[in-house]
Amino acid sequence: MNNRMMSAFTVLFIAWLTYFFSYMSRMSWPPIIPLASSDYGINSAQAGSFMTAFYVGYVITQIPGGFLTDRYGYRKVLLGCFFIIGASTLMTGLVPDFRLGLVARFFAGVGSGAIFSSGLVAITDWFPKNRRGLANGIFMTSTSLGVSVVNLYVPVVANGFGWRATFLVSGILPFLGLLLGYFLLKERTPKAQQPKEQNSSRRFSHDLLSILKNRNLMLVGLSGFCGQWATLGVATWANTYLNKSLHLSLVQAGLFMSVYAIAALLCKPLTGLMSDYVNRKSLTFWILLSIVPILLWFGVNRNLSMLYFLIPTIGVLAYAFYPIMNTIICESIDKKLVGTASGVVNSLWQLGALISPLVVGAVIDATHNFFYVFATLALGPLVGALVILFVKLEKKESTVKPTEQQFSAVKGIS
Repeated sequence: MNNRMMSAFTVLFIAWLTYFFSYMSRMSWPPIIPLASSDYGINSAQAGSFMTAFYVGYVITQIPGGFLTDRYGYRKVLLGCFFIIGASTLMTGLVPDFRLGLVARFFAGVGSGAIFSSGLVAITDWFPKNRRGLANGIFMTSTSLGVSVVNLYVPVVANGFGWRATFLVSGILPFLGLLLGYFLLKERTPKAQQPKEQNSSRRFSHDLLSILKNRNLMLVGLSGFCGQWATLGVATWANTYLNKSLHLSLVQAGLFMSVYAIAALLCKPLTGLMSDYVNRKSLTFWILLSIVPILLWFGVNRNLSMLYFLIPTIGVLAYAFYPIMNTIICESIDKKLVGTASGVVNSLWQLGALISPLVVGAVIDATHNFFYVFATLALGPLVGALVILFVKLEKKESTVKPTEQQFSAVKGIS
C-alpha cells in the first residue's frame, strides 16, 4: 500500500470517526429516558422532544454545512464538528434544567449537520470513481456501529454512575477525535491552493439553483426520502410491534433489533463494493423493490422462528441502498459542489426520517393493526424504486483490478 492509499484511508477513517461520534451522541438519549425523565420530572412527550431538538438542528444545517464544506474545505468543517458535538454533548450531561438540555441537544444536531456532506467531499477528493462505492460503504458503517455501541455501554454506565455520566463519556470522545483529526486529516488539494473563482467564488444562490435543477440529484433525493420512510419507520416501531403483537419482552425485542443493526452494519461495505462493479441504478432499484414484500411478510408473520430470517433481511435491505446513492450524488455534480449538493439531498432524506414515524403513529392509533403499519412503510421503497429508474447515469467504465495504480493515477503520486 503506497502513501496515497494510506492517506486516503486515513482521511476516510477520520470522517468515519466524526459520524460515529455523532451517532453516539444522538443515540445516548433513548436508553436512559426513564432515568432522565424521573430526574427532570418530565413526561414522555417532553422526553421525545430531546430527539426532536437534535434533528431540528441537524436538518437546518445540512445545506449550510455543505456550502461551508465547499467554501472552506472538509478539514476545517470536520474539526469544527468534532468540537461542537463534544461540547454540546458534555453540556447535556451537565445542565440542571430541561430547557437548557433542549438547547444542548439542538447544538449537538447543529454540530452533526455538516458531517455527511464533508464525508462525501473527502471521499470524492481522495478516491477514484471505481472505488467510491466501497469507500461510501465503509463510511456509512459508522452510523450502524454507533447505534450498536451505544446500546452496549450506555445502560451499563447509567446504572453504575447515573445517566449524566453517559453524556460525559460520549462528550469526551469527540475531543479525542479532534486531536487525531488535527494531526492526521489532510486535504489532497487544500482550498487555499485551489483556483479562486471570480467574485469570491460562485454565489451560493447560483450554486443552489444549479443543484435544484440537477435532475439526478432531485430524483436521488426523492428516492432516498422514500427509502428513509421505511428505514426509520421500522427502527422506530419494530420494537413496539415485537412487544405488543408478538408478545416478546422488551429485552427480547431489543436483542432481535440488535441483530437488525448488525446486519445493517455488515451490508454497507458489501453493497458499496458491488456498486463499483455493477450498474448502480439497477442495484438500487432491486434493493428498494425487495424491501416491499419483506415488510408485508413481517407485518403478517406470527412465527417467532421466522424472525431470525426476517429481521436481519430487513436490516440489510433497509440500509443497503445508502452507499450506492451516496456515490451517485458524488458523480452527478461538479466536484466543487459535492458538499452543498449532498447537503440538499440529505435534507430531503431526513424529511422522510421526520415524517414517517409520525404518520405511522397515526396509522396505529386509527387501525390498531400492525399489518397496516408495515404496508404503509412498504409504500415508501416501492415509490423510491420507481423513481430511481428515471436517474440517468453515464455508462460504467470497465473495472480494472484494484491496485495501487488506481490511487496514484488520480493525480499522480506526490
